[in-house]
Amino acid sequence: MRVSPPLLGSIGGLLSLGIIGCQSDIVATSEGVEGSALTADNGLSGINGLSGINGLSVTNGLSVTNGLSVTNGLSNTTGLITSADGRNTISYLAKCALPSGHSFTKIYNGVTYTFNGSLGLGPGWETGACDVTCQERVSACMMALVNTTGVHVPLWLTSPIPQIGWGQNASYPDLEGAFFGNIFTTSGGQVPAFYCEGPGQLGLVPGRIGASQPGSPYRDPWGTDGRCGDVGHCSITGAPTTGGKPDGYSSCYGYSNVITVWRNSAYTPVFDAKLKYMLTNVRSGKRMDWDDAVTNSTAVQQWTASTNNNQQWQFVSESGGTYHIVSVKATSQCLELPVGKTAAGTNVQMAPCTGATNQSWTVKTTDGITATAYGQYFKFVNAASPTTGFLETPGASTVDGTRLDIAAFAPTTSQVWSISVAP
Repeated sequence: MRVSPPLLGSIGGLLSLGIIGCQSDIVATSEGVEGSALTADNGLSGINGLSGINGLSVTNGLSVTNGLSVTNGLSNTTGLITSADGRNTISYLAKCALPSGHSFTKIYNGVTYTFNGSLGLGPGWETGACDVTCQERVSACMMALVNTTGVHVPLWLTSPIPQIGWGQNASYPDLEGAFFGNIFTTSGGQVPAFYCEGPGQLGLVPGRIGASQPGSPYRDPWGTDGRCGDVGHCSITGAPTTGGKPDGYSSCYGYSNVITVWRNSAYTPVFDAKLKYMLTNVRSGKRMDWDDAVTNSTAVQQWTASTNNNQQWQFVSESGGTYHIVSVKATSQCLELPVGKTAAGTNVQMAPCTGATNQSWTVKTTDGITATAYGQYFKFVNAASPTTGFLETPGASTVDGTRLDIAAFAPTTSQVWSISVAP
């Protein structure tokens, strides 16, 4: 079976999924209306309409009793279809539920949106009902593809679900965890949306597994740090092995539609060009901010968090895996080092975007740092100064207005950053 990116790999006659690329999720056929908002499978920044006490199907115009392509299955006038975030959720529902090559359309305010399938875990929902098996499979898929930061990381999925199947991939050696439950229902006043952690060889990835992640839609039924492999938790019965290691979990917490996720601690994060991001310094808790208190200021500083667009940034991809970091306040302005200035202690600044090397930034994970304080964050290094060009708050300052500069990586918490999606 050939599957177009970002779904790669066929193992044992059944499809296993390495989710690593980008593709369009939503096609809007009206001039001037946004197209896709999320362009890679593991970048779902939130499941719009899902709360801890309300299942997805009881709010936002969605029903599991009628086909997605008919009015009573998904409303054309209320709920998910009415917002960009809601349409993002629909795009992932379609991606998880319908097979590749299948799609459905919805019309809202005169705009026709097309939502494309990929995995086919609940194909009957296209025109009929999504039964409990369908709901659990789509739920596990949706949860497995969440990244609340909107940053995409490469994943490999295995499952007893036939459309995914078993089989490990040497490029994804580490078991991150497993996802299971039913996000379309409520039970005991809560949505049964669950995850469990792998054996602990991996640090948490920002926005990925863990109920402590901001906006996390799931919880561990066995409490903090509950491991899938602990006695009495998940079963590997029926799961084949590769190199003496089980390919994943066949059931967890009474659910047999489980998706196990594997990844590699060394990965290159991918940003969505259509999302707006906020960068927060781990040491100070302050946001990266373009000083707008002074007319024509080029200063980049840290400042207490706000919803202002001078604290919002877009990442524009370049060849070679680097990015221009562009201000949402003025999209012609990019974060840079002054031309020819590469020494530690040089202040970064804003300037008109030129495409030059001094405006190119590589974003790296901090998984390789042993101190747990750094393991969930990112570091930014300027391409013109790969040794001394790491973005930081100097002197571990926590003061509003402190100018950001560069330095060699120590590491310290003033040199690492958390990333979140702007509202």
